[in-house]
Amino acid sequence: MSTTVSAHPRPLGHISLGVRDYEVSKAFYTATLASLGLRVVYDSEAKKPSGGVRTLGYGRHEDEEPLNIFEFKNAAPPGEGFHLAFNAASREAVVEFHSKALEFGGKDNGKPGVRKHYGDNYFAAFVVCPDGWRLEAVCKKSPSETQEVEELESETDK
Repeated sequence: MSTTVSAHPRPLGHISLGVRDYEVSKAFYTATLASLGLRVVYDSEAKKPSGGVRTLGYGRHEDEEPLNIFEFKNAAPPGEGFHLAFNAASREAVVEFHSKALEFGGKDNGKPGVRKHYGDNYFAAFVVCPDGWRLEAVCKKSPSETQEVEELESETDK
């Protein structure tokens, strides 16, 4: 008997984080992830408050929800060595991610810049959310690649 295994184009369905304060987390993640093209695609409170666990889902559209946030009063992030890295379309998006994170209660854990030890074009910023989750935004494109993409996008918008 032969079994054919094929890879799913997006093997990771989603990641769920526990947070202690739904409102604080909603403000933080909504502002911070917008710079990466992610928005709230599911909000348990907007549907019909259930009295259960309040939940948020972030993605580009309703069929794609890579990050879920669940409110639990005793939620705690894992220790050293764990962080979530989000891909950014440009270096400017990385800078905005970092700025919005600090504006909405996050802490700096590494200002935006090139991390040569990861690669010549590894432009990243690191933050810690109000609940202690370590987050990163990274753009691995060279400045010229980012500019070319932005120019193409602006031409198609016309």
